[in-house]
Amino acid sequence: MSDNATKQEATRLFNIAYEESYTSIYKFCLSKLKNTHLAEDCVQETFLVFYNKLLTGEEISYSKAFLLKTANNFILKKFSEVKKSYNTISIDEVINIPTQNEDIDDRLTFEQYSKQISAALSDKDAELFSMRYIEELKIDMIAERCGMSITAVTTRLSRIRKKLQKLFENDLR
Repeated sequence: MSDNATKQEATRLFNIAYEESYTSIYKFCLSKLKNTHLAEDCVQETFLVFYNKLLTGEEISYSKAFLLKTANNFILKKFSEVKKSYNTISIDEVINIPTQNEDIDDRLTFEQYSKQISAALSDKDAELFSMRYIEELKIDMIAERCGMSITAVTTRLSRIRKKLQKLFENDLR
């Protein structure tokens, strides 16, 4: 096909996919991001990738599946960006953090925290905790190593964090 014919075909396929899938892709992005501006950006980027793929002449058999997968990738990218921004703090913020116990002897050692964590978690949860927070493995690597889905690992790690937060909230009071 000539460049003009390819562009016309890409535009035709894009318009069809846009009409059929825009609403569901937008709702998907909004349900994950909980922010209309981020969801709109995600949808726009998703359809842009789709259109660029069509312009290259690539055949996309299942356009809605492609769009959902692309949107999901952009959502994960947004979460990663937000997570990085939460992990960055200025020195001024650190200086103003009050310590719980001024007397060093009153604070728990790393070994004591480790024992409390081990006692509070099942063997499998302790293994997941160790892989994620001690070995600092990525979620997909943990899932592969444990033979679990990424969703299952994420859910279990979330529950582990909540359980440990409750445990240590009681100790800090």
